[in-house]
Amino acid sequence: MPALDVYFYGKKIGKLSEKNSRLSFKYNENADTPLSVNLPLQKEAFNDKLTRSFFNNLLPEEGIREAVARYKQVSSNNPFALLKEIGGECAGAVELYPEGEEREEEESSLTPISENKIAELLKNQAQIPLLTGEEIRLSLAGAQQKIALAIIPENSNNYYLPRGSYISTHIIKPQNPYFKDIIYNEHFCMSLAKLIGLPTATSSIRDFSGEKGYVVKRFDREIDDSSTSGLKRIHQEDFCQALCLPDKKYQKEGGASIKQCYKFIANTDFSRKADALRIFLKAIVFNFIIGNSDAHGKNFSFLHRGGKYELSPLYDLVSTGVYTALSPNLAMSIDGEYNPNLIHRSHFEAMARDLEIKPAMIDKIIDETASKIQEVLPELDKQFAAAGYKSELIKQIKELMATRIKQLS
Repeated sequence: MPALDVYFYGKKIGKLSEKNSRLSFKYNENADTPLSVNLPLQKEAFNDKLTRSFFNNLLPEEGIREAVARYKQVSSNNPFALLKEIGGECAGAVELYPEGEEREEEESSLTPISENKIAELLKNQAQIPLLTGEEIRLSLAGAQQKIALAIIPENSNNYYLPRGSYISTHIIKPQNPYFKDIIYNEHFCMSLAKLIGLPTATSSIRDFSGEKGYVVKRFDREIDDSSTSGLKRIHQEDFCQALCLPDKKYQKEGGASIKQCYKFIANTDFSRKADALRIFLKAIVFNFIIGNSDAHGKNFSFLHRGGKYELSPLYDLVSTGVYTALSPNLAMSIDGEYNPNLIHRSHFEAMARDLEIKPAMIDKIIDETASKIQEVLPELDKQFAAAGYKSELIKQIKELMATRIKQLS
């Protein structure tokens, strides 16, 4: 039976197996830390549903998965085959290698990469997606093209391709020919979230020999002077993994709802739980205001720390509402309504009652978020002007935000 060795924090802890297109996962006897809230330590192998809900969600989505599958000549519907090819560096602290291919034998190196080469990679992402080096060993969930690199020191222009015990520190996304200035869109929304006090991944836009790229610092990495790379992985799960939803991300098709995500936080061992619940609700309001209809369960995640969980910084914040080619419908409904143009404060208040919290609490979050956005916009304009970022799209995002704030007044 084909199997992949599963490493967790650099230690081999189990095997992912496939038989007749069904997956199973079994821990080794030496495993001492569970991979997932749905995969607790036990002697028995986990069934296909539980196994697939975790491991399938390690893979990229939609077109990116298909592009990787074409490049590696495997089926896009075969998560086992894909993880065999690109499971060497997943989100969080998980790595997968073909059975018997010892991780320690893989050469560890930091190979310098020039800005010209990065520019070339950014241009060629449609042909070679998710690249780290000449052979893909990167599996990151998401529907956008991306490159994983190490930038050392963090604020320098020293770029490296990591291999073996060296790990990537940043993700770079290219411009998208189908969605104008999407990198400015995402950086604007991420910067705005940070300015109003939401925990947000650190982002920037960099110029690589004339090719612009959106650069975001990985929050599933932290400094560890005792390791070869000076970094260590932090394990993370997204809410689709936590809610055992292997193939669904939109609520309409069976994906996560706001209530499911909220109740998961409320009923699980999160540190600073009250703060986590409030941050989640504030993120829901913020995403509505900026016009991010793609805020689904995979775009919320949590980190494993010291036996407890904490919400990850926000990521993938994009105003999808400014692109007419994209569906305006929300990924997760608000009081059963998916059309953002029909949503008003009363919908949020009804949502609060369904979550068994006082409507006054969501009213306060709406008022504070709207007020803070209007307060910090001039500062964000100054930051973009100082950096030389110019995009007509930013004006459209602001107009959309003004409309949404008015809806909630």
